[in-house]
Amino acid sequence: MIRRALLYVALFVCLLSLVLVYLEQSIAPPPLNRVAAWLPSSWDGARARASWEANRAHIQELSPVWYQLAPGGDGSILPYAGARDSGLVEEAHAQSTLVIPLINNCYSNAGFDPAPASAMLHDPARRAAHVNTLVNETLTYNYDGIDVDYESLNGSADRDAFSLFVEELAAALHAQGKLLSVTVHPKTGEPGFWDGPQAQDWARIGAAADRFRIMTYGYHWGTSEPGPIAPIWWMEDVIGFAASVVPPNRVYVGIHFYGHDWSGGSSSSLTWESAQALITAHGATPQWKTASGWGRAVSESWFTYTDDAGRAHEVWYADETSISARLRLVQQYGLGGIAVWRLGGEDPANWSTIEAALHSDDQQE
Repeated sequence: MIRRALLYVALFVCLLSLVLVYLEQSIAPPPLNRVAAWLPSSWDGARARASWEANRAHIQELSPVWYQLAPGGDGSILPYAGARDSGLVEEAHAQSTLVIPLINNCYSNAGFDPAPASAMLHDPARRAAHVNTLVNETLTYNYDGIDVDYESLNGSADRDAFSLFVEELAAALHAQGKLLSVTVHPKTGEPGFWDGPQAQDWARIGAAADRFRIMTYGYHWGTSEPGPIAPIWWMEDVIGFAASVVPPNRVYVGIHFYGHDWSGGSSSSLTWESAQALITAHGATPQWKTASGWGRAVSESWFTYTDDAGRAHEVWYADETSISARLRLVQQYGLGGIAVWRLGGEDPANWSTIEAALHSDDQQE
């Protein structure tokens, strides 16, 4: 009797294992909903445009980096070189791709400067002027909306004013049938651990905006120690918080296509193409980081090399394998889509991976 019972148990375990394997293989994640991509125009514009031309069939929302908040803070805007490209707008619209240009507060000498944005946000007249300017620009040049990327604001001092601005701009754009996208710093809870995210109230912004684009990259940055740019475990923590306070179908996860080359306590950013050139020039061996010292998923490529001056370098960068891991995470949460930073110089295989994610339902039929 005991032997027979053990046999039945063994058979049950085997059958259960087979069923679980079948389910794992047959139940695919939902398809990726939408792909948004930022396109620089005033810098590296030629490579960015070439990437758009080669991969535009996979892009549902195009955000050219076309505008800057005027440094005086009066609510006026300045176009970057290459802005208001009617040919690009028409080309995108011909294939039903939305055009949602980006406006930022980034200045060549100071980087992201909170002062002009803060001056505008706290003055009702300047704030109203800025809203009107953005709406008029959208209507004049036949855009589908605007993407606001105001970074490194003044923490709690700007938080309510920024939320009010987003709500007012959303209402004005919606009245004209246009969309509002807001690009935000990553965080895993409110209010955030530094001024940039502390100025962004995710619940209020997410309730007003149509697109909530999270910059889920920069975990290690230009002056940090070397390391993964967007470890998977951290991305999942950010996504989990976002999905708890923002309607998930509005959340777009930032996917980095770039890398960093660290040496001597600082780094320079680089593209996948540049990383490949370094690998070839220095005979480096690419490696794959699966987990951190705490056993949490990292899933990013890296390598080391020594330059001609004898300086040691450590490079972390995005490629098709790292993109694939991040797409699975986005699909798992059923979010609105991804936002790619940025077009130009990326691994061409990224796009075949994105195409497969967009059409994962088709592959199961």
